Amino acid sequence: MPDSRSSRRLTSREIKHERILRAATEVFANKGYFAARMTDVAKRAEVADGTLYLYFEGKEHLLLSIFDDVLDRFIGRLREEMAQLEDPVAKLKVMVRLHLETLGRDPALAQVLQIETRHSRRFMSVFTRGKLGEYLNLLRGIIEEGQESGAFRRDINSGLATNVVFGAVDELVMSWVLTDQAGDLTRHVEPILGILTRGMLA
Repeated sequence: MPDSRSSRRLTSREIKHERILRAATEVFANKGYFAARMTDVAKRAEVADGTLYLYFEGKEHLLLSIFDDVLDRFIGRLREEMAQLEDPVAKLKVMVRLHLETLGRDPALAQVLQIETRHSRRFMSVFTRGKLGEYLNLLRGIIEEGQESGAFRRDINSGLATNVVFGAVDELVMSWVLTDQAGDLTRHVEPILGILTRGMLA
């Protein structure tokens, strides 16, 4: 996913950092987070075992870094695309599309984010306070903007609406992962947006 780093040359340290994160994503997806070892990640990244600890404190730090890295890129892209839009419905569509695109084109990443990060309540608590919290605040901001403009109903709690939207998209990705990536996730953008914005009443 394009981000601010794409406009400049990465340093050798940044390149190695990204290579390790990618290796960890693939190892965690293939072996599962708890079964994977730092040695496995080092081998996949083609670095010495000790090199990993120059970048990450341990396996948990690696998992957190994968999550933060993808959300940081996602949020940067989202802010960039939303800056060109005024319609809250269009902003919501961008958010749903980017979420499905990001995970739909990277099954290993989807596996890690949807499955491996959810084995621990503590992990999820940390995630919610960090980049995931920023993601959810952005989503809530879109909903509240739509309520203020009259695009969305004002009699619905914005926090509840945020959970409904995120939950719907998240569950869609989870089902896609569990059915072994059957089909293109982005084909669901329009249908899910229709349900979220217009409901199911005829």
